Amino acid sequence: MVDGSTVMSEAEVSRALEELQTLERLLADLQARLITIQRSIVEHEEAVKVVEEIKKAGGRLKLMVPIGAGAFAEASLESVEKLTVNLGAGVYGLKSLDDAQQLLTRRSQNLQALYDSLSKRAGEYSARMEELRRFLGAVLAAQPRQGT
Repeated sequence: MVDGSTVMSEAEVSRALEELQTLERLLADLQARLITIQRSIVEHEEAVKVVEEIKKAGGRLKLMVPIGAGAFAEASLESVEKLTVNLGAGVYGLKSLDDAQQLLTRRSQNLQALYDSLSKRAGEYSARMEELRRFLGAVLAAQPRQGT
């Protein structure tokens, strides 16, 4: 006959293992999202810098324009007063250089806030996973060794 503490312990171990596996999946997904968000932040920051360079150059600027598959074409901007900017949901609109720069900066800041929030959550998941691993390690250490 099995006593109640053993059954409870087995149930706790089972729940801890399930939670650990779930957290591992969630953390992996979160880490992939964080990488994507970080890339987007860098892309936005680089775009803000290019807009600043366009403003400094008075619209006259030589650029390397990606045409795909790692190939670039040299191009010259003669005059730029407005940029076409993704406004969201696949909608594009014309914005002045200042407005485009403000929009890109605001998006970068929002992405950074999201990155910080998700990083915090990832830290919480990691801490909980460590607690679960310690618990499972203690349970394993407390089990009588077979064959001794």
